[in-house]
Order: sequence, then C-alpha cells, then structure tokens
Amino acid sequence: MPRARFLATAAGALMLALGLLAGPASASGGGVLVVGDSLEVLTSPYLQRHLPGVRLTVNAEGGYNSNQIRELFEESYDPSQSVVVFDAGTNDNPAYPQILAENLRKVTGVIGDRCMVVPTIHGVTVEGVDSTGKNEVVHAFAASRPGTQTPDWAGAIAAHPQLLGPDGLHPTPEGADFRAGLIARGVEACLAYGSPAAHEAALASAPELEPPNELARREAGVGRAVGAALGRLLVATLARQAMPLAAVLTMVSSYA
Repeated sequence: MPRARFLATAAGALMLALGLLAGPASASGGGVLVVGDSLEVLTSPYLQRHLPGVRLTVNAEGGYNSNQIRELFEESYDPSQSVVVFDAGTNDNPAYPQILAENLRKVTGVIGDRCMVVPTIHGVTVEGVDSTGKNEVVHAFAASRPGTQTPDWAGAIAAHPQLLGPDGLHPTPEGADFRAGLIARGVEACLAYGSPAAHEAALASAPELEPPNELARREAGVGRAVGAALGRLLVATLARQAMPLAAVLTMVSSYA
C-alpha cells in the first residue's frame, strides 16, 4: 500500500477510535462562555436545554452596552473555553456602531482563533437611526474571521414580530426559547468548526513524505509505530472511558 494512503487509513482509524471513546463533539469541545445584556438574561435559561452536555458559563446583566459586556467577558473568560458568545450591541447608540466594532476587536485580541457567536441586533431606533450600522459591523466582523457564527435575531424579528413582548425589544418566553435555539445552533457550528490554530498545528506536525526509494523499507516500520501509538493512546483513554476492551483490541490489531 502506498505510504501516503497507508498513513491516511491509519490516521482515520485513530480518529474514529477516539471519536467513539470521546462521545459527542459538544461534550468534548471545551466550555462555552456567554456574555450579554437583558436579552441574554432572558435567553440563557433556555440554552442548556438546546445544548445538552455542553459546559456553559453565563454572565449577563440587563441594560449593559457592549463596553460593559466586554468587561463581563474579561471577568469570566478562561482559556479552557473554546467558544465565546458575545451577545452585545442592543444598548449601544446606533449612531456609533464603531463602539461595537472596537469591543469585538478587543475580545478577539484575547481569545485568538477561538470561535465566536455574535447575534445580529434588533434594537431601538434613536433619532431616526436604527440598528443597520451595528448589524453591518456584525457581518463585517464575521467575514473577517472564518468560522464566526451570526445567529440572525434581527431577521427572525422581522419575520416573526410576535416573538417580542409589548416593549418591542425584549422577547416573550416563546421568543427567548426561539432565540436560544438560534444561538445554540451557532455554538454547535463553532464546536464542529474547531480552532484554526489547531488545524495549522496538526499540519505543521505532519511527517514529510520519504523519497520514492525509501517507501518499501519505511512502510513496515511506520505501520508498527502507528499501531503501537494507537494502542497506547486507546489504552490510556480506556482508563477514563467505559468501552469494551475487546472492541478496541480488534480495532488496534487491524493496524498493528
């Protein structure tokens, strides 16, 4: 078997085995930090139901603007968290969308390549200025960072205004549940997307192909090394997981 194909097959088996041991991606993708204003205060009680098995940390305060929500982020962020939901902008003056843009920039300066969920904004109109500028900031931010999710709360309200209460700003319980579902889908997409930095590290650590005249000699050694590494990794993982040993040994023996 050509070495490149052999390595791809062995690596695929390794990833399959680890996936079986680790369980759903949502449970192993790291924690999720959610920060926001009163909309998030109303939304967050429904989030866990939409994201079973995901470790959520929520810090939200009614009436907060994006400057204050960034401070909530700074209070609560931990590097173990792999996704940040920045639910901000509703209380920002719509005439100054650059405030939201700057706060998003500052958050990314802290989290690097971690995935973000930034909902679009349905806010009040102030002196004839609506939330168009703030939503342009959200979409431009997402375009600049691959993987960023933008749950379309503004679009949902345009299509279903009944999701809002009498003040035309805060959701009803049904609206809050709907909104939680939008944000949860964004979180799930982030968890599935993973970290670009991790992808780059995996590529950088991949072995270089040997010259053609080395293939026959090296393939057998590579096969033994991959099989041994797979065995060690699976045995170590089994110490923490409840998976029948016989199934794992069968998987390992086919590549050893």
